[in-house]
Amino acid sequence: MVPSTPPQRELLMVGMSAKTYRIGKTVRKECHVLVDDMGITKQNKEACKNEADVYLILGSHPLIAKCLSIGPEKEYIELEYYPNGNLKEYVQTNCTRITEADLKHANLNARLSDFNASGFDDQPDLGLKGKPAQGLEILSHYLPRDPEADNTVESDLFAMGSTLYELLAGQTPYEGLSGELIESSFRREKFPSTEGLLLGDIIIGCWEKKFLLLKTSFITARMSLD
Repeated sequence: MVPSTPPQRELLMVGMSAKTYRIGKTVRKECHVLVDDMGITKQNKEACKNEADVYLILGSHPLIAKCLSIGPEKEYIELEYYPNGNLKEYVQTNCTRITEADLKHANLNARLSDFNASGFDDQPDLGLKGKPAQGLEILSHYLPRDPEADNTVESDLFAMGSTLYELLAGQTPYEGLSGELIESSFRREKFPSTEGLLLGDIIIGCWEKKFLLLKTSFITARMSLD
C-alpha cells in the first residue's frame, strides 16, 4: 500500500508574532521565533499564548474561526481553513455586486480571528487571570480617551465602526489627514460621511455610541420591570 502524500505546507503570511501556514484544510499559526533576539521571541510567545487563551474562552461559535487544536505550550494554534479568504479581499473583489444580504448569507458569514493582542477578564473556570488589551488602535479607529485606560465596550464599538468603514469605503476614515486632525475631528464627533455606503447606518451607530445607548436603555428598562 502506497503511503499517502502529506499535504504541502504553504506560507500565507509572516506577522509580528506568528507565522501562518496553510496545511490542507487547516491554518496553523506558529510563534515567530527569532534566534538572535530572545526578548522579541518572549513577547511573541506571550502573544501566541494569549491568542490560544482567547480561543479557549470563546469556545465554539458560528461567528468565530473554528479552533481545531492548540499546542501543548500554546506555541501554536490550528484553525479551520476558509477558502473565501479574508473579508477585505472578498469585498474588494466583489464590490460591484455585493449587497448587505451577501454579507449575511449563511455560507459567507464572516468569522472573527486574530486575537493575539486581545484582553479578557478573569476566567476562574479555566484558571486564567485577566489581561488588558495589548496596544492601541490606529488613530483612524481610535476613540479619543485616556491612553493608559483599558479598552471598553464603547471604544471597541467605535473601532468596529472605523473597521467597517475601511472595509466598505476602501480607505480608512479621513485617510491622508494628520493624526492630530483625525483626533480633533473625532473629539468634536465629526465623522466622514457614510451616505450611500453599505452598512452606513451601522457605522454611524458605532461612532455615535447609539448601540451603547440602546444597551443602556435595555438594561434600565429591564431593571424597572424587575
